[in-house]
Order: sequence, then C-alpha cells, then structure tokens
Amino acid sequence: MSDLEQALEHITNQIKLYRKTGVNDGEALVSILQQITTTLFYLEKERADYHSKFQDEINLLILDGNSVARSENKAHIKVPEMYLLRHIMSSAYEVVGALRTQISWLKSEKNSI
Repeated sequence: MSDLEQALEHITNQIKLYRKTGVNDGEALVSILQQITTTLFYLEKERADYHSKFQDEINLLILDGNSVARSENKAHIKVPEMYLLRHIMSSAYEVVGALRTQISWLKSEKNSI
C-alpha cells in the first residue's frame, strides 16, 4: 500500500472513530482532530504533486490539438488521484470544522460550570 493510500485510509478511520465518539469526550475529539489535520498537511503536498502532473497532462494534450475541455477530461482519466484528493480532502476539512465547533462548544460548557 502506498503512502497516499495509507494516509487516505488513516483519515477514513479517524472519521469513523469520530462518528463513534461520544459528544462529551473532549480528549478523544482533540486527538481525532490532531490526526486528521496532520494527515491533511501531508496530503496537501501529495495534492500539489498530482496537480502538477494533472496540469502537465493538460498542457501536453492541448499541444497535441485537443480542446481545453477535452484535455481536462482526458487528464482526469490519466491522473485520477487529482479528483480523489480534491473531494476527500474537501470532505475532511468539513469534518475538521465540525470537530472544532464541537470542541469549542465543550470548552464553553466546561467554563460555564
């Protein structure tokens, strides 16, 4: 299994863990947030690398006489990681936002006691 596949699996497992975690388990929520955000940091580099490959492919296809739209469609086929990373990471960032909100709520509840 590649490093990219391991990172995507790790994020998936952390999100599954978040789904099972109790709403008042602040320590677990902070740990999950830490795992997801650090994995997203790693994936940003991977996404940048795949984006370069994706753009190179588009440019080659355009130079071969393909339209921009056709070149982009063909590049998605040759570099499927670009689409995968775009959508998985976007979803993971949404989960990060939810975690931050939940942790903030827990903190305000704890401070009001």
